[in-house]
This record gives sequence, structure tokens and C-alpha cells, in this order.
Amino acid sequence: MATDHSVRIPIFIKLATLSILLIFLVISTISFSILNKQRKQFVSQLINLGESMIRIAANNAPDKLLGEEGLALFQLVNDIAENDQVVYALITDENNIMKAHSKIEEVNKVYSPPRNITFLKEANDVRVSSFIHRGEEILLFERPLMYRKLKVGDVHLAISQKNILRNIRDAKISILVLTAITITLGLLLSLGLSRYFSSPIMRLLESTKALGMGNFDHRVSIRRNDELGDLGSAFNKMAEDLALKEKIKDSFGRYVTPEIVDMILANPDNEWMKGSEVEATVLFVDIRGFTTLSEDKEPEIIVELLNDYFPRVTDIVVKHGGHINKFVGDAAMAVFGTPVPNPQHAEAAVRAALDIQKEIARLDPEKKLEDVGIQVGIGINSGAMIAGNLGSRRRMEYTVIGDNVNVASRLTSRAKAGETLISRQTYELIEDKDSLRIEKRRMMPLKGRKMKIAVFNVLGLEEDQNGDGMQEAVQK
Repeated sequence: MATDHSVRIPIFIKLATLSILLIFLVISTISFSILNKQRKQFVSQLINLGESMIRIAANNAPDKLLGEEGLALFQLVNDIAENDQVVYALITDENNIMKAHSKIEEVNKVYSPPRNITFLKEANDVRVSSFIHRGEEILLFERPLMYRKLKVGDVHLAISQKNILRNIRDAKISILVLTAITITLGLLLSLGLSRYFSSPIMRLLESTKALGMGNFDHRVSIRRNDELGDLGSAFNKMAEDLALKEKIKDSFGRYVTPEIVDMILANPDNEWMKGSEVEATVLFVDIRGFTTLSEDKEPEIIVELLNDYFPRVTDIVVKHGGHINKFVGDAAMAVFGTPVPNPQHAEAAVRAALDIQKEIARLDPEKKLEDVGIQVGIGINSGAMIAGNLGSRRRMEYTVIGDNVNVASRLTSRAKAGETLISRQTYELIEDKDSLRIEKRRMMPLKGRKMKIAVFNVLGLEEDQNGDGMQEAVQK
């Protein structure tokens, strides 16, 4: 038997954990949303600052650049670079030579733009980009220098986002501290609430186990004026109903099949028992020569034989989705497709019949040791029939009636020992005919019917024939 080695976690721990996760998720979502919004605002403000500074430079630089006023240009970029967020500022001429730079040693060198520039936006002749320098994201502002609609150079301004990142980092630390405090308080509160709710649930669990073990007299005690108290009362009422239902089912189930018992208990108004036309398959199985067999055998032997024979037939029918409708002497009537619907009711009945023949063939040698060997004939028919509750107020029976039921019964009478006869209606409903070995018989008259009907004898499964052939080849 397999053992479950998974770790069992109490429900109050799960509830507390869930509460903490929810608190963390809410705080994280709100915090990161605020931080993201603040970052966008800071960046937007920084971009506005950069655009203002580069416009000032662009408005004052053209005259000085054309007049080759190097000192004035240097003073201009130096004034801009005094802002602690500015990484560098420079002015180039039409030949891309840096005529002024916040770093004096770069003057008169050819300007090389930074690598891996990412374009952000462009408005009013100001181009805004970003690039990474020494692990830091830098905003780059560029604008052409125009003199009477003639471009005479460019101004470049690089601004660091270091201050923004520092502010964001400080805000994150504050949020983490606040989150830790909130989670600690939430954990204590969650543990208390979880214990408050999990305690009655544990008592319900213990009561459920008691009911599962058949102790329907067990009751749960939850003295609370809330939904859990209502649940405890409902649970006790359920236990009382289950006790009564089990007694009814145990007694009633001795007389009808479990499917019918379940349907009666589920629908006490008996609306489902009203007669209705259904498509189903009926199977009759009858012991051949039972009357002769009974003549010279003790009643105890016959009863023991039937008590061994009927359970085997019943188990096979149930296995294939049908139910035993009734036992009449040595015959059994099984129905497939009602009251439990089954679109493949015809094939299910045929396969059940083959399994019954196999089981009886296996049982026969055992019983022959006691000189009571048996064989059966089986008849199957499908089609429309009336299903419902028949009888009187004192004795009711769920069954099926109709001409198609009678045909199945008549086919059983014509079936020899070991034969399984089916009608054309059943044959045509079988989808997987290739898996069966079926022999077509001649048109056969049936008692009580004017017209002959087409009859088929089901010999067995194709796989059984292949298996037998392989076994014979091995023996040879």
C-alpha cells in the first residue's frame, strides 16, 4: 500500500500564510505603482530641465560660435555644467569639432556620440535619448544651432539620473520598513483569526471521519452564533438524515438494484418513475436444462448453485454499465441504457454476454466435480421500450416493457447452450463490429410474432481468437 509522505500543513497556518501573502501583495502593488509613478514624474521633470537648459544654450551660442568667442562659449557651457546633475555640456561646429566643453581638455577634438544610444523622443528641435555610462543611465539632449535658418553647429547636454535613483532607493527602503512592520502585525492578527476559524473546522473534520467510519450517531458541538454555528447544526442534521437514509438503503437494497435505490432516495416524489419511452438494450440469460437438473438434485444444492451463479452474472452486468432488473427462477433480466443513460448500450450488453459465457464456462468444470454442471443461453435485443414503475401501492417495481423486451426473451428461448443470439437492431447499433466475431444466422421465427427476424450469433472477441491461434502455434 502506497504511503503519502507529503507534509501536512494545518489550515490555520495556511490561512495565516495566505493573509500575509495578500498583505504583501497589496502593499507591493501599491508601493511599486507609486514608485513607478514617482520615477516617471522625476524623469519628466528632469527632461523638462534638460530641454530648458539646452534651449538657453542654443539661443546664446550661435553668435559666439560664429564670432569664435571661445571664452564666451566655455563660460556658457560651464554655467550649465554647474548643475550637479549635468555630466557634461558641449558645443560643436558644422564640422563636428567641439568648440566648447565643460571639460576644457576636450576642446578642439572631434565629437563622437556615445554608443548604444536609445532614442526617447523629439520635440521643438530637441532630440532626447538615453545611454548607459559606467552602469548609470544618462539622458542626452541635442539641438542644432541655427543662425538665420542656417545650421552652424550643435549643442549636446548629458544629464545624470543619479539623484532620481537615489530618491527612489530611499523610498524603497522606507516602504520595505513599513511593509515589515505591517506584515508582523498582520501575522499576529492572522494567526489569531485563523485559530478562531480553524478550530470549529477541525471539529467538523473529526466528525466527518466518524461519519465516514459509519458512526452516524456522532454529533459535532460548535456553540457559536454565526455561519460556522449554522454549519455545525446543518452537519448534525445531515448525520441524522444519513443514518435514516442508510437504514432505508440497507433494507430497500435487498429488493431492488442500487441504481434504483439511489434514484428513489434522490427523488422521493417519484416523478422519475412515471413511464417514458427510452432507447435501451435488454439481455436475458437462462440456464439450459435447469428443470431436468432440478429434478434429481437436493434443493440445497440447487439453491447453492443459483446463489453462486446469480452474483457472478450481476457483477459482470454492473461492470459493463447495466443493472439486473429481475430474477425469474433460473433466468436473469438485465437492462443497459436505462435508468442510467449509455449511448453504447448495445455493445455494452454484448460484451457483458461474452463475459458471462466465459465465466460460466470457467465455472462449469468446478461444478461438474459436484455433478451439477451448467450452461446458459443468452438473448439480446435493442430498441424503443417503456421504462417506469409498475405495480401497486404495496409493491412497486422499476422495469421495462414492450415488444423489444419480448423479442429478447424469445431469442433467449431459441439460444442453445453457450450461444449468444442478438437481433439485427442490436447488431446495427454496435459501432466496433470488427472487434467481435459474429455469425449471421438464417431468418428465425419467434413465438408470438408473425414475421421472422434476422438473428446473429456472437461467437466471441477477435482478440480471443488471435490469442488462441498464437497459443496453438506455440504448442506445435
